[in-house]
Amino acid sequence: MKKTILFLFSISFFIACESGVKIDPSPMGGTISQGDEKTAIVEKLAAAYRAGTFELAKEYFTTDGKHYFNNVEYTVNETIDGYNFHSVLYDNIEHVNPTVTTMYYNNGEIYTNQWSDWSGKSKITGDIMETTFHCWWQWEGDKIVSTKCYMDPKELMAEAGLYQENMASADSN
Repeated sequence: MKKTILFLFSISFFIACESGVKIDPSPMGGTISQGDEKTAIVEKLAAAYRAGTFELAKEYFTTDGKHYFNNVEYTVNETIDGYNFHSVLYDNIEHVNPTVTTMYYNNGEIYTNQWSDWSGKSKITGDIMETTFHCWWQWEGDKIVSTKCYMDPKELMAEAGLYQENMASADSN
């Protein structure tokens, strides 16, 4: 029995060594997780965004955090208001096939990455908007200190323009 266990251990060790997987000890090497608490929090925040209730972010964001949409910096409240405004413009907001993972770097930095296709139905025209986005969420301890989200804003800005036109014409009537 001991020989069988030793043999099986030796074979599994040999297979692991032959797989080419190497642990990267460099500062920007590390480990990635999809089943950790930070990933679950970002998924919870994504659900709040889709529901138009992104105020939940106040529970996880630092008050002095730096948040960016396509490299333009916003405060926590501006970020929350901006993301909630998407629900004013669109119904049926969806993240299509999202991937969310958290990277624990060897230098101590922690980022949760989120990427997905996005879709929503215009409340004004009924048209479906579809795009792709990528966000990262930077952690210090159990708080998010910074976010950056990237997507092509062309259709979103056009929709916001239609919304403003409709509001202006409603006010003049």
